[in-house]
Amino acid sequence: MREPLPIHAEGFFVMGIDGTVNQVTIFEYLDEGGYYRRLIKDREALLKELRVVMENMQTFLDEEVIKINGERVGARVLDVTLGFRGSLDRPYLEFYIRFKGTLKPGINKYEDFYEEEVAEYDYEINWIFPSNFKVLDYDFAGEGYVLGSGNILRLIVKKGLKVGNYESITFEVPGEAVRQD
Repeated sequence: MREPLPIHAEGFFVMGIDGTVNQVTIFEYLDEGGYYRRLIKDREALLKELRVVMENMQTFLDEEVIKINGERVGARVLDVTLGFRGSLDRPYLEFYIRFKGTLKPGINKYEDFYEEEVAEYDYEINWIFPSNFKVLDYDFAGEGYVLGSGNILRLIVKKGLKVGNYESITFEVPGEAVRQD
């Protein structure tokens, strides 16, 4: 049986004024062997598989070192769902993840240290900061664009590109915007 083949991913990171980052990451697959199609017919097997992929994602996150302003923060997988794009041979897994750092007025920095690898498929990363925050600089593999009023960062990585080891975003937070709840 052919395993599902990952073909694309997209991540959305939405930062709140309290430093909470809500992340949604979607991995799309080509599943010509019908692995996920068979799973949706067996609810118990599906739930078991979703628990396994959720645990696997948590293991990957635990291996990363994510820092906000030099302080390590812990990312947690909240849930995962399975869906299909147009046909049963195009499944996707959608992960809901959260982490929180302490923000300060002025210059802030997000950093992520993780194992270097070669991208197996194209993917995009989208960071959305509060409208009065401003992206000042970023260090990521691939192409990047600052959009909106300077508060949105879009990163595009093509299959075959060496990624990882280190990435960062430097952003500015106005003094009146910081809220620590």
